Amino acid sequence: MATIRAALPAEYETIGEISAKAYADAGNAPDYYLPVLRDAADRAANAELLVALDEGRPVGTVTVIRPGDSYSEIALPGEMEFRMLAVDPSSGCRGVGRELVEAVLDRARAEEVGRVVLCVSETAHRPRRLYERMGFQRMPERDWSPTEGVRLLGHSLDL
Repeated sequence: MATIRAALPAEYETIGEISAKAYADAGNAPDYYLPVLRDAADRAANAELLVALDEGRPVGTVTVIRPGDSYSEIALPGEMEFRMLAVDPSSGCRGVGRELVEAVLDRARAEEVGRVVLCVSETAHRPRRLYERMGFQRMPERDWSPTEGVRLLGHSLDL
């Protein structure tokens, strides 16, 4: 079981590389998106950046977003959003992605948010299966494309 907490500035570079590598290895990192994934410091400054630690070493991350945050894509009032869930592919840590999503759900419940939302690439089959197993439902009305050739699928979980 990983320790999950707010990321520290000394961890931002590692978190950025974990994010970029996880997305690239999964084939979900167009060239324009890699600098965004690497910029963990900006995510920490403009949203809430969480890190999963295994024996004190960063092995995963997720960005927690409230409506109006600059990283918000689809969150409406009364919702919490998360993005950029990534687990170090070489860490060997199983279940870290689920633990990070659970940390988001715990925050949403603590803030009495009624729904958690996210978008995931239609080609990101493994994360989509995780979200579906955790009870997230498709929200096709919130699907969108940030650029040609990339389609993001909306999902939600009512709390």
